[in-house]
Amino acid sequence: MSEVMNLYQERLDRVFKTLRLEQADRVPVLATYGTWSSYFAGYTDAETNWDTDKCGKALMKVADELSVDMIHMIYNRPGGVYQALGSSAFHYLSDSNIVQYSDESAQIMKDDEYPEFTKDPFKFLVEKVLPRKYTELAKDSPMKDLAFAKGAMKFGMYGAQKGGIEGALAAQYGMPLLFDGIILHPLDWIADFFRGIKGAFMDIRRRPAEFAEAIQAFTPLVIRLGMGQVHMGPPKPNPKVLLFPLHLPPMLKTSDFDKFYWPSFKMIMEFFAAHNVYVIPFYEGDWSRYYNHLQELPAKKTMGWFEHGDPKELKDKLKDTLCIIGLFPATLLQYGTKEECIAKAKELIDGMAGGGYIFGTDKELLAPADGKAENIIAVNKFVMEYGIYK
Repeated sequence: MSEVMNLYQERLDRVFKTLRLEQADRVPVLATYGTWSSYFAGYTDAETNWDTDKCGKALMKVADELSVDMIHMIYNRPGGVYQALGSSAFHYLSDSNIVQYSDESAQIMKDDEYPEFTKDPFKFLVEKVLPRKYTELAKDSPMKDLAFAKGAMKFGMYGAQKGGIEGALAAQYGMPLLFDGIILHPLDWIADFFRGIKGAFMDIRRRPAEFAEAIQAFTPLVIRLGMGQVHMGPPKPNPKVLLFPLHLPPMLKTSDFDKFYWPSFKMIMEFFAAHNVYVIPFYEGDWSRYYNHLQELPAKKTMGWFEHGDPKELKDKLKDTLCIIGLFPATLLQYGTKEECIAKAKELIDGMAGGGYIFGTDKELLAPADGKAENIIAVNKFVMEYGIYK
């Protein structure tokens, strides 16, 4: 095996041992630098969305210069696919800005359509949601058929390009990618893309029974979409990994979380754990009032990327259940000095003593100002040296 492939295997082993709550040789460092990577390489977000090769070059620069063990994902959006289908949901405030998505553009489902949605979510998605979301799919045949074929072709090309980037990162830098796909909770999906966040909260108050039934009916389809991504790529020696960003729970009352969110969330996590697929939720916001819930998840088969939380409390509550990722404040990378960043990293690693922790930022870096490169380099180097287990 070549030196580069040895490095690739060494990094994979370090990360997956930690995910399984086994002690690796040191704390792994995960690169969670999304569209920030574009700016780091001298591109804009728009350039890498329209040219996936530029996204690949940006990730190569991250792999070469930032001292990480794994990159979380290929982060760009396939602009050609959205254009072929006639999407108007995404826009830029300026040429140098990151892509924006407005809550108003998500309000494409009426509040009296829940019974129809619940009866057959897949049919509703195909016949109602997609034509409302993509103008080309609202046209009559053969125009919509041609648009769909063009979108599918563009998506296939995008998938091939992503595979090429993953291969190049491994072959040139010994750098693995973590995520093989992404899923959303049915409630977040409805709020983010069908009803808008305001609409979803109104539905919780005004149509609680219909809302709960819709989430229940949608959950098996979410699982199918996740398994579709698991099987889309070639087999891997380690379990496939799905990112699971969670949006609304910090904004829900605990009683609403218990009724509308937790049952489907637990079902999804248990399903994938039973099928040896690792799901890593991104626990956006403050989840401390839900830690007792998380103790019910399958032990050593789930993980969590946390934005907020006291390291000691997290460790005490969840050390036997899941691997903890993140917590390092991105704002410190942006505004702090190297010394302040290193001191915070030391505090975090000390709080996570004993393993089961992957160093990463508390959120994905997106804008160019989200982190100073010199701070990231200094912190990552420190973690790799200080985070060695004795």
